[in-house]
Amino acid sequence: MEGMISEIRAVAESMFLSGDWTFTGMAVVAALIGVFAMRNVGQILCVSLLAMVALGAIWIIYGGATSDAPSDPATYMNGLNAGWESLGAMTGTSLVGYLVTFAVAIVVLFIAKSLVFRN
Repeated sequence: MEGMISEIRAVAESMFLSGDWTFTGMAVVAALIGVFAMRNVGQILCVSLLAMVALGAIWIIYGGATSDAPSDPATYMNGLNAGWESLGAMTGTSLVGYLVTFAVAIVVLFIAKSLVFRN
């Protein structure tokens, strides 16, 4: 259990405290997508998964908009395969860490949204 908690803490620190403001901004935008898609707190698991997918899509769009994206299709496919391999090499605790980190961020932002946009 202690290993899982330290893994979740490491994932949260790498997402929000790493000093890479571009990735932090992407993670916040993905969390906000989840916040505005969520109707109640019971949907947190689905919305957290949605936020993770949104983060991946934002990362792909950012790579396409910058010079990080390769123009050669073969190079692009090799990069895509390397990305899938790195995703497959992630441990289950890392994936759960990302899911829990997004869930906590989404719940906090959802509560703030609910307080600001009261009916």
